[in-house]
Parts: sequence; structure tokens; C-alpha cells
Amino acid sequence: MRIPPAIRTFRRPSQPNGLPLAMLMAIMALTISQSAFNQSRYDWRTNIDQVIHETDSLSLHSQRTFYLNKILRKDEPLKETWYYTIHNKNIIVFEVRYRIDSLEYTETFYLNRGRLICMELYETDFMSYYEDEIKHGEVFFFDHDMLIQYVTVGNGLADMSFRDPQYEPLRRFYKRYIELQKNILSLATN
Repeated sequence: MRIPPAIRTFRRPSQPNGLPLAMLMAIMALTISQSAFNQSRYDWRTNIDQVIHETDSLSLHSQRTFYLNKILRKDEPLKETWYYTIHNKNIIVFEVRYRIDSLEYTETFYLNRGRLICMELYETDFMSYYEDEIKHGEVFFFDHDMLIQYVTVGNGLADMSFRDPQYEPLRRFYKRYIELQKNILSLATN
């Protein structure tokens, strides 16, 4: 049996033209959920700060130290002090400190799930009158090896400054990370 055309196209007056009621309800639900999501948005800096805070707390209890003696230019000895913390069999932070002439350099690398999230580089006067006097410093924030934010402090450019802040800090990190892993393995076998 065929439905007459007059009955087939009949709509209630409250039903909108072109869109079924279910689709309108879905659009409204999506709009409401999107606005709720935007109010509790993901803030990358808050996440990194939280990971750094937890990492620093763990480091107070379980930090390990070793020293590396290297040769600088013209047979000048260089002693590096390495600090690192392991949690759940993963390195979560490591720091390298060394002194050249009257300047002390500090390189700190924070990791989350094996990836670099923050890198801090500081140049300070060795044995200065003010303990926290920074001549120059740089802080890099990363997400999946992509630079998100780059902050510098102190006077002008120093030897530690990077010409390419996107890739050179990552190169330094991977070089230092490989060096740390080799030394952790050699310390374990001794």
C-alpha cells in the first residue's frame, strides 16, 4: 500500500525544517560539553610544574652522585659532578655541574616518561658573595621534543647560549643522556 503524498510530507509545526530533532539534540550536547572542556583546559605549564615538583621531592630522598674527570682544551682538567634520580627504573632528573675558571655551570634535565620536558642551564660566579647570583641562564620547556617556551635570564649572551633553541638543546640533552647511561652501566659493573 502506498502512502499518499499529502500524508508523507506532513510535519508537525514544532519540528524544524531540514534537521531532525535527534541531530539538534546532539549538536546542543556537543556545544555544552565543548564549553565545559574549555573551562578545564589542559595547561601544559601546570603539568610540567607538577612533574618538576614531584621529581624534586623524590630527588631529596634518592639522589645519586658520581664524578667524571675530563680534559678541557690545552690539557686543563675538568671535573664534572653528576647527580641523578631514578624512579620506577627510569631516570627522572639529572644534573651536571662543572667549573671553568671562576664560573660554575649547571645543566639540569627533567624527564617525564623518558622524554625531556624541561632543561635548565645556568652560569654563576663560583664562590660569589651572593649564593644565587646568576650571570646567565636559559630554561627550555618541551613537549614531545618540540620546544614550547624558551626563557633567558641574566646579562647578555654567554658561552652556553644557543643559536638554534629548537634543536641545539635537544642535541645537548641526548649527548648528556647517553653519557649518563654509559656511566650508570659502568658504575653498576664495578
